[in-house]
Amino acid sequence: EAIVDFNASPFKALKDAGCCEIMIKVEQCCRNGAITTINPDNFYTDAMINICAIGNKCNTSPQLSTPPVAYICCNQPFTYNNGVREIVDGDSLSYDLGNPLSANNTNITYSGSFTANIPMTPYCPPNPGVINCRALPNAKPPRGFYFDRETGDIVFTPTKCDEVGVIVIVITEWRKDSLTKKWVKIGFTRRDMQLVVKQCPDNNPPYFTGNNKYSVCEGNKICFSIFAKDDPYLPKQTRLDTVALTWNYGIPGATFTIVDPKAREKEALFCWQTKVGDARPNAYTFTATAKDDNCPRPASANKGFTVTVKPKARAKRQLEVLDCGKFRFTSWPADTVNYNVKNYRYQWTIRDSLNTGTPLFFGFNKSDSIKFKRGGKYIIEHQITNPPYNCPSIYTDTVIIPPVLDVQLKF
Repeated sequence: EAIVDFNASPFKALKDAGCCEIMIKVEQCCRNGAITTINPDNFYTDAMINICAIGNKCNTSPQLSTPPVAYICCNQPFTYNNGVREIVDGDSLSYDLGNPLSANNTNITYSGSFTANIPMTPYCPPNPGVINCRALPNAKPPRGFYFDRETGDIVFTPTKCDEVGVIVIVITEWRKDSLTKKWVKIGFTRRDMQLVVKQCPDNNPPYFTGNNKYSVCEGNKICFSIFAKDDPYLPKQTRLDTVALTWNYGIPGATFTIVDPKAREKEALFCWQTKVGDARPNAYTFTATAKDDNCPRPASANKGFTVTVKPKARAKRQLEVLDCGKFRFTSWPADTVNYNVKNYRYQWTIRDSLNTGTPLFFGFNKSDSIKFKRGGKYIIEHQITNPPYNCPSIYTDTVIIPPVLDVQLKF
C-alpha cells in the first residue's frame, strides 16, 4: 500500500504542470504456462485516474464481483459478466476488450487468428477452424464470439476442448463536468480473465431468457422479471438440476426478489423506484448469476442488465391574469441535459372548477391567451414532453379570474 498526495511535494509539481492522467502499473512473473492463445510471458496490467477531472471529489474504481478465472465446458454455451458495481461514486461506465500486456505499453501477440475481439475459439458452423463468423448470442447454441459494450457480457460456445485463453476487459469511468456539462473520462480499470475449457459431464448450463435492457423516466418506478432456465441433457440426464438465482446488488435502492424459492427454475422480480435527478446517458447496470446444482461440477451463467434512466421534461409556467378577463400563459422549458428547446412539445388544457367534462380550451402552443366571459376559479393543466425520450411532466395550477363586466355596445 502507498498514499500518493498530488497536492503536496514532490507530486504537486506534476499536477501543476497539467499531468492529469496518472497511470498505476504493476508487473508480475508469470502467467500460467498452460495458456494456449498467447505466449504466456509476464503478467502486466495498469489503471488510470484523471486527477484534474475529479477536482476535489474522490474516485473509487469499480468493484468486480465475479471471479476472473472460470472453468468452462467444451461445446456448451458460456455466458460471463464481470459483475461490475459502481455504487460509491455512481459514475457512468463503458466497456471494451483490450490486449493482454507483458510490459509497459507492450501488447502480447495472440497466436493464430486470435485477436483481442476474438480471443478464443467459438462455435462457427459449418467450417471448422473459422473463428470470425457473425456473432449470434441468442442462437442455440450461441455462434461466434459476442461482446456487449453496454453490459460487458461475453457469450460464446467454446469448441476447442483443451484451450486456455486470456480475455481482457477495459472498464472506463465517465463523469459529467459541472461547468461544461460534458462527459469526461476520469479513469479506467483493466482486468485479465483466464478461461479454461474442459470436457464436462452431460449437463446443460443454466441460461437467461427475455430482455436485459430497459429504460424508465426519472422519478418513475420500473419492475421487470428475470427468468433463469435449465434444460435437462436428454436422454442421459435423469435428475433435473435446480437453479439458484442471485444478483450483485449493482443498483443501490433496487430490490431483487425470488418469486418462488421452491421452484426448480427461478424467476426474480427486479424493482427500482428512481428519483428525479437519476437521469444520465449511460445506463445503470447490475449482474444476475444463475447456477445449477449438477454434480460433480455445477454450471453457471452471469448476465448483465441495464436500466437507462431518461430525463423528464420540466417547465416553469408563467400565468398572467390581465384586465377584462384576459388570461395569458407561457411555458419555459427547464433544460437539464442540453436538450434542444425546439424539440419540446406543449399542451394546455383549461377546465372549470369542477375539472370535469369537455375542456374550455385545448391548445399546443408554447405561449397563448384566452379571454374569459365569466369570472371564477379555473383549472389550468400543462403537459410538456421531450421526444424521443417521451418523459412528460404534467403541472396543474388553479387561477382566479375576477368578475368580468361583459358589456356590448351597439351604435
